[in-house]
Amino acid sequence: MKYSVVAGKYAKALLLVAKKNNNIENYSQLLQLLSEIYNHFSVFLSNPTEKLEKKLKFLKITFVEVLDEKFKIEYDAIFQRFVEIIFENKREKYIPQMSSLFKFSAIEEENKIPVKVTSASVLTKEEEKILKEFVENHVEKEPVFEKKIDSSLIAGVVLEFAGKKLDVSVKGRLEKISREVFSLRKG
Repeated sequence: MKYSVVAGKYAKALLLVAKKNNNIENYSQLLQLLSEIYNHFSVFLSNPTEKLEKKLKFLKITFVEVLDEKFKIEYDAIFQRFVEIIFENKREKYIPQMSSLFKFSAIEEENKIPVKVTSASVLTKEEEKILKEFVENHVEKEPVFEKKIDSSLIAGVVLEFAGKKLDVSVKGRLEKISREVFSLRKG
């Protein structure tokens, strides 16, 4: 995915404020929630004919209701002002990118590395430990896993980190064999 410079600037600004206030995890969760709300209500939130005040009121009510029900995070005045600035400057379409960039920047700020792990089934603690050690041996940073289940892999995992992709799934191996067989037929 190609990220916008605009999204990067907003994510960086929020990260600076979050670091100063020792609130990185809270803002990361709030920004993720904002992204999810935006994705569900983008038609309304991106509509230029809707008044800014109506959009901001909707967001504030939605945040308060969702946070009261599910989460132990605080929708503070600083984050509320951040949301207002996004909408005042008509940058709402960049919210999902801001969320991703903020999350990755926050991980790197802690000298860790984001790792996408796609597995055929839920990983056991032992499997996670092995994967953690593998990543640490290759990049000398602690991994932060973003886990995803894909039963089409049959068994095994696909790791993506540091610009590399390591596929040790049954599906991946079968596809490799298939490519090799077809290349032999052509040759």
